[in-house]
Amino acid sequence: MPFAGWEMPLHFGSILDEHHATRTSGSIFDVSHMGRLSITGPAAESLLERVVTRKIGGMKDGQARYGLACQEDGGTIDDLIVNRMGPEDFLVVCNGANRETVVEHLQAHNEHGADISDDTLGSTMVAVQGPSAVERMTARWPHLAEMKRYRCGLIEHGKHALFVARTGYTGEDGFEIIAPGTATEAIMEVLDDLNQHNVVDAGLGARDSLRLEAAMPLYGHELSETKDPIAAGLRFAVTLEKDAPGFLGQEALRKKAEQGVPTTLVGLNIDAPRAARQGAVVKHLDDVVGEVTSGVVSPTLQQSIAMAMVNTEWSNEGAQLQVEIGRSTAKATVVSMPFYKRS
Repeated sequence: MPFAGWEMPLHFGSILDEHHATRTSGSIFDVSHMGRLSITGPAAESLLERVVTRKIGGMKDGQARYGLACQEDGGTIDDLIVNRMGPEDFLVVCNGANRETVVEHLQAHNEHGADISDDTLGSTMVAVQGPSAVERMTARWPHLAEMKRYRCGLIEHGKHALFVARTGYTGEDGFEIIAPGTATEAIMEVLDDLNQHNVVDAGLGARDSLRLEAAMPLYGHELSETKDPIAAGLRFAVTLEKDAPGFLGQEALRKKAEQGVPTTLVGLNIDAPRAARQGAVVKHLDDVVGEVTSGVVSPTLQQSIAMAMVNTEWSNEGAQLQVEIGRSTAKATVVSMPFYKRS
C-alpha cells in the first residue's frame, strides 16, 4: 500500500500471526521509509540542542535519545531519535511522512553551519524485534548482548559496517539496523538467517497494533502541530531546564507544564467487540469530552483498547466514559498506560 511516497507491506500473511510472532518469537520490519539524517560538524550539537526537546550536550558517544522537534507554540513537528556516534557526528531518525519537513526545519535554524545530509534514499533500515530476534542477533554478534536499551554502534558484516541501535517501536526488545545501499546483499543475508530461526516478516498492520499496545505515540494520531508533547504525556522527553536560548517551543511548553493542559492523552479499555477508530467521539453522559486518537482490538489482551485525547478533568484512572463506535455507544474505562509491558 502507498505510504508517504513509499510502497509498504501491510502484511505478508496474517496480521494477527505477525503480531503474536513479535511477542513470542520475533519479526522483521522493513522501515526504510523512516528518515535518516546525518548532522555533523562543530555546530551539530548546538543545532540539535536548539531544535530537539531533550538535552543533547550530555549524551555519550553510542547513546540514542528519544525527543521531539516543536514549533514556537509548542505544537509538534515530529518525534525522533537522536543517535550520537561521536563528538560531532549524529544520526537522526524521524518519521517518513515528515522527513522533508524536518530537514527544512533543521536548515532554517542552522545558524552556525552544521552539515546536514539526508541519507534516506541511499540506505536501508530494518527493525528486528522480539526474543528470538534478539537471541539470534546476540549469538551472531556477541558484543550486542552488552548493548543496553537506547544505545547504538556499528557491527561488521563482511566488508560492511552496519549501524545498529537497541531501539524499536513494538514494546519488545530488539534492534534497528541501517545499512548503506551498497550493503543490500549483506543485510539480506542477515535477514535470511533470522528467517531460518523462527523470525518472520511483518508489515505495517502488526507494527501499528504492537505500538498501540505499548502506548507508543504515532505522528498524525497522538502528535501533530496542534497536539503538544505535554498533552500527549511525553513530559519525560521535554527538558524544560535548557539554558537560553533553549529549544524552539520551550517557553510555550513550560507554561503548559506549569499551568496544566486542557486536554490529556489517556488509555481506554472499551466494552465492545470492535475497535474504536481515530476520531471516534468520547462522551461523559451527553457531553462530548474528547476523541479517540488510535484504537484496536488488542491481539495480546483480547480487549478493545484505545488512546484518546480527553478533557483533563476526565483523565483520572477509573473514570467512566462512553465511545461512539459506528452507530452504537460502548462503555469505556480510563486505564493506565502502557496497555502491555513485556516481563
